[in-house]
Amino acid sequence: MQTRFAIAVAAAAAAAAIAFAVVYFTPILQIGGAPIIQTAAGEGLPGYNHTVVTIGGVHLLVDIADTQAKKVKGLAVRTNMTEGEGMLFIFDTDYPHPFWMNGMKFPIDIIWLGSNKTVVHIEHSLPPCPNQFDCPNHQPERNARYVLETVAGFSERHGVKDGTKAEFTLN
Repeated sequence: MQTRFAIAVAAAAAAAAIAFAVVYFTPILQIGGAPIIQTAAGEGLPGYNHTVVTIGGVHLLVDIADTQAKKVKGLAVRTNMTEGEGMLFIFDTDYPHPFWMNGMKFPIDIIWLGSNKTVVHIEHSLPPCPNQFDCPNHQPERNARYVLETVAGFSERHGVKDGTKAEFTLN
């Protein structure tokens, strides 16, 4: 009787551990040998609207920088970011919108998207600026409507390059 009880307790503990892992960690699927990261768990930054951007087979939960104040702050409001997170900047006009890394605390990839949501330029693994006086602007040669910021190395790990299509819905 005690053996059955011990087995039942062990099974319940294992099930609880699996449920915890599924809920609190980003699930990873293995398809054809290449990992595909699904949507990150989380709620995003308070005070921001959010959407899911799919690019390079990855679903990112992104904070939307849709006001001038949020665009100026950018990711400088965060101390870190996971593989399944990002920030999407939305502009009213097509233009080669310049970005810099002033106030950033970690390196990122910056991905410019045209109005058709196709990648027009990528800056890879940009480090934070040492100070505001030594902080270059980065911008594409082509016009963009959206800019997606992700963790450093994201583009290379997931095969994102010029011409890659992103998918997202804005409310």
